[in-house]
Amino acid sequence: MTDSHPTTFDGVTPTPAWAFDQYQRLRDQLPATAANQSAPRWIASLEPLAGEFDAFVFDAFGVLNTGQAVIPGAAARLAALQALGKPVLVLSNAATASQQALTAKYRAMGFGLTEDRIISSRWLLEDALAREPRQGVWGVIAPAHSDSQSLGPLTQQPVRPGVSDQALDACDGFIFLSSEHWDEPLHAQLSNSLKRRRRPLEVANPDLVAPRGDCLTLEPGFFAHKLREETGITPRFFGKPYGPAFDAALERLAGIPARRILMVGDTLHTDILGARTKGMASLLVTGHGSLAGLDLETCIRTSGITPDFVTSSI
Repeated sequence: MTDSHPTTFDGVTPTPAWAFDQYQRLRDQLPATAANQSAPRWIASLEPLAGEFDAFVFDAFGVLNTGQAVIPGAAARLAALQALGKPVLVLSNAATASQQALTAKYRAMGFGLTEDRIISSRWLLEDALAREPRQGVWGVIAPAHSDSQSLGPLTQQPVRPGVSDQALDACDGFIFLSSEHWDEPLHAQLSNSLKRRRRPLEVANPDLVAPRGDCLTLEPGFFAHKLREETGITPRFFGKPYGPAFDAALERLAGIPARRILMVGDTLHTDILGARTKGMASLLVTGHGSLAGLDLETCIRTSGITPDFVTSSI
């Protein structure tokens, strides 16, 4: 399948430096946490930490895989931790695929994961919809292959290229699952509809960018913040770095103190920031994700978000 996530939008082509600057620009929209005054410990890999922590939570893109490609050694690292009896979770902002499809994807990549070991931002949204049913017609921004029926008893209007202004205006709210096929005309349509009548916007995936092969793609978080700035609507986010994602991970690991859980991620403003707000330890992976090629010491100092450990690959 050809990847159809946008790599440019309105003159913007995302780079690691651009993404970092954007996260900094949006800092007042992210969770607040006290700065860590200690310098991070730089390590060659995750291996020396296997005995220091009781459980491990992994981001997916930029840590385990980039797009459809598995990062070398990632599957073996998770398997080694599992062999030691260490609980392992994947906490991902992925929202296009259903839980069943996402689990099948990672098992096909060689990761020994079951559905209960994966927490996706899509699952977080589905759980919220089950607990708080939405009334009326909701526009769902997702490609046809995303199986949006797993969202539960929700009256849906697909929001894809070709949707009419009348169909958008009839929606009582919008759910942003995926940026696949999202483009300038469709964005302008939705923005104008929300200006005509303000309605809720719920966003499973808060990421601004995602690493896919040799490029960064623009993700729902980027477009949600543009809509916020254009319309004044405050989106409701479910994935990292926001509380629901990390609360769900801690609930799955009940009985293990947060300080004994290591969050492993590639982004300071999502993985590391979210972990710090919950008292979890953190390992920043720098070689494959949205910070690849940047001066990490400058990024840490500028953001004030300090991981406990840094490595280039797990």
